[in-house]
Amino acid sequence: MSERDKAPRWIVWLGVSLAVGWLLFTLRGVLAPVFFAFLIAYMLDPLVDRIEQSRLLRDRSIGRAVGIAVLLLGVFAITAISLLVIFPMVYEEIASFVKRLPGLVARSRAEWEPILLEYGLEVPNSVGDAFEELHLDLQSVLTKGYTPATAVAKWLLGGTASAVAAIVASLMIPVFAFYLLYDFDALVARAADLIPPRHRLEANGFFREVDEVLGQFFRGQFTVMATLAVLYSVGYGSIGVPLALPIGIMAGVLSFIPYLGSTLALGTALLMTALDWQGWTQVLWVLGVHAIIQGLEGFVITPKIMGDTVGISAIAVLFALLVGAELLGFTGVLLAVPAAAVIKILIQRIDGRYRKSEFFVGRDADTSRATEPSKD
Repeated sequence: MSERDKAPRWIVWLGVSLAVGWLLFTLRGVLAPVFFAFLIAYMLDPLVDRIEQSRLLRDRSIGRAVGIAVLLLGVFAITAISLLVIFPMVYEEIASFVKRLPGLVARSRAEWEPILLEYGLEVPNSVGDAFEELHLDLQSVLTKGYTPATAVAKWLLGGTASAVAAIVASLMIPVFAFYLLYDFDALVARAADLIPPRHRLEANGFFREVDEVLGQFFRGQFTVMATLAVLYSVGYGSIGVPLALPIGIMAGVLSFIPYLGSTLALGTALLMTALDWQGWTQVLWVLGVHAIIQGLEGFVITPKIMGDTVGISAIAVLFALLVGAELLGFTGVLLAVPAAAVIKILIQRIDGRYRKSEFFVGRDADTSRATEPSKD
């Protein structure tokens, strides 16, 4: 094939990008467990390498597979124990609240109805009546609401097609994680071999930067989520807000979506306070606790844990989550922020090369040399 018949390089890359995008869109329903498995393998691979290189493994010839199995069992055992401890507490708190709910609603209605009637607002008899008076369709609100949160809720509630399919997919995560961990270094080496030698040095630098950014992001994000869950649960629980533990867990889990976790935490806490009305002092306590946690998150927790490694603004993260949820559903939500971090690094590198290019500096440099007076 002659040089004239070869396709331009940008057309080849565009075709590859479109093919990858089409594949992700087609397989979006089954990629979530694969992503979680890859995330586990990515997070645990440095630890597995250390275990493999330890004196215990060298002396007793224990293979990498045994080390991975022990590590995965330990991680999933800790997770299971945590769930077994937390779930009964959440269940008991919700069950107790449900038993009290009719009395709380009746008392809250008696407290608030005279005040609302003074302003010409009629208290609805049910939630459905409230939406009807506001001319809102509940189904429309749930399906067309906040896209990333809706995608997460759909997946958690069986959006993969059914609850059975979601459970099977969850059970496959440790299997995928084991095989990915076992071959992780080999997969990385094979991917590196596919890079042309003349571009390998630059590509290694790029992937090293991506690895540093994503590693700190995932580790930091999980730490921030757990910390906020504890702070909201303890904070709201200490001032007597009903359902403090579920509210705290919800706020922590959804804190990766900018503003959503904190907004839902405050809104839900105020709603619970209105139902279990104890006066305006309780409202001030809720606002004060929320303000303290927000201050800690903004000035202490996030800067100390996350740092500036990712360096993506909240608006950019929110836009990435919206686009990801719209295109790929729950899988898109999972991939949105890592993809945004990688795109940011790419843009920085392209911008740096552009500013050093002859197109950017050539004309100015030539002009300055031409107008510079001769020393002779």
